[in-house]
Amino acid sequence: MFKLEFKDRPFLIIARLIRSRYFFNLVTTFLSQATNALSVLLLTPVFLKYLGIQKFGIYGVILNIVTFSAMFDFGLNTGMLRRLIHNKDAGVNLINSVFFFFCLSFFITLPVIAWLHYTSLSTVDKNFLYYILFAAILFTQNILILFFDTIIQTANKIYIGKIVRMLKLMIEFVCLYLLSKYESIIYLLLVSCFLNFIYAYILFFLSKKEVGYTISFHSFRFPVLYDHFKYSFWYFLNSIANVLVFNAQVIMISALMGSTQVAKYLVVTRFFDIIRIGMTNFTQVLFPSLAVMEANGDWIRIKKTFWRTFLGILLLVLLAFPILFIWGQKVFILWSKQSDAEIVHLYLLFSAFILLIVLDNVSAIFLAALKLNKSQTVISILQGCIGLLLGLSLMKYYGVAGMVIASITALLLTNLIFNPVFLLRKINFRLSV
Repeated sequence: MFKLEFKDRPFLIIARLIRSRYFFNLVTTFLSQATNALSVLLLTPVFLKYLGIQKFGIYGVILNIVTFSAMFDFGLNTGMLRRLIHNKDAGVNLINSVFFFFCLSFFITLPVIAWLHYTSLSTVDKNFLYYILFAAILFTQNILILFFDTIIQTANKIYIGKIVRMLKLMIEFVCLYLLSKYESIIYLLLVSCFLNFIYAYILFFLSKKEVGYTISFHSFRFPVLYDHFKYSFWYFLNSIANVLVFNAQVIMISALMGSTQVAKYLVVTRFFDIIRIGMTNFTQVLFPSLAVMEANGDWIRIKKTFWRTFLGILLLVLLAFPILFIWGQKVFILWSKQSDAEIVHLYLLFSAFILLIVLDNVSAIFLAALKLNKSQTVISILQGCIGLLLGLSLMKYYGVAGMVIASITALLLTNLIFNPVFLLRKINFRLSV
């Protein structure tokens, strides 16, 4: 009989890892984000060249408003992920109730988007109404894309959605690159809407294979929707906190300092969003498996997973810190073609902010997956409010950099310390029980 020697065990561990669902989910998530990163890195200089810095600022504000869809799904997608993992048999009414609500959200969000545009863009622009219409369509499409992708994730098959997303990003890159030469924001928004429609339909088709359901208004149940709103309330508040921390600054800078300053801020944030999303993938893909562990009451494994993940991300952050400060700055200047003192200062501040966010994300994901996020959500909203109010004051003295200084200060005062301490207290309490 073959006997496994000690020296062979590392190879066995690696072999098991490669065959694991986590490995496929993680690798495809990274490939998806790498595709998105490459697209952003290549397209941003092209947009700056053909649109000009003012139009690029407007286009960036529109896309930033579209990302508010993460808030206006009201946390229903995250809540649905947990509920379907715990009880798939009750899924048909829940899926249909949430789906038709999201379809109606197009009409609900139109006035909200109009207001956001009015406060951050010039209404004199002849294309102002088109911007509102396309932003509302993209807004709703993003929610529905996340909805169908969430259904697929209930089977812990994150890799399926990521593969489809990669293909969509590749096609979108080619289209946006070719259309950018026409110097029209409308063309860029139109092609994104068209591709998102096809993307959403493909995810719908694939999600039906993972969870047996049909879309029918007869399965819509208002009491089910109302109950799910209550269940997802704290996820909704958490999404508001994320918008306050990552997106609301663009609206404020645009309203107070104009589209040129927004463009500078967006160039830096686009560069660091790639790094942030890539580094948080290690934790993000754990959400479905953590929900399963919690459903099985396996708190010992949850605690071990947390420490292993936290220490791994801490090491990653410590390694990334000198790389971003020394070599990353040169890469950023070479990529963006921007090297004035203001934007370099902004880059250095964002380096510190993003690395702190990556570290904080570990405990935040665990709290969300285990539905222990009520207190964390309140603190997150407090963090966002402190950041905005302090940023409003500091921008008078430090310009756009003042907003980043305020964000770092708010994070240090709130979630960076609170989240891991609170999470470990809750885990230890469950273990003692």
